[in-house]
Amino acid sequence: MVKHVVKFCPRCGGPMMPTRKDGEVFFKCSKCGYEVKAAKKDLEKYGMKYQVESSKRVVTAKATESKASGLTPEEREMLQEYYEIFLEEFAAEEGESGESD
Repeated sequence: MVKHVVKFCPRCGGPMMPTRKDGEVFFKCSKCGYEVKAAKKDLEKYGMKYQVESSKRVVTAKATESKASGLTPEEREMLQEYYEIFLEEFAAEEGESGESD
């Protein structure tokens, strides 16, 4: 298990964060900007992560096969009839509400 130790700036006491510049790792103060090159022993304690800017991200999608609905032909016919009845009643209600306005 690696123990993470925070380094503090010798000038202002602010926390120093690891940054990469010209292929080398430096610790940079988040308050005053003081930089010092990281020693090899310090690099073993820190792991660096990079976050991609949202403007450079690529949106991807995962395509999957659709699964069979599992309805029998009788069930499909019954649902079709219910749907038709619903549409007829809905249209009738819309007509009634349109007349009262």
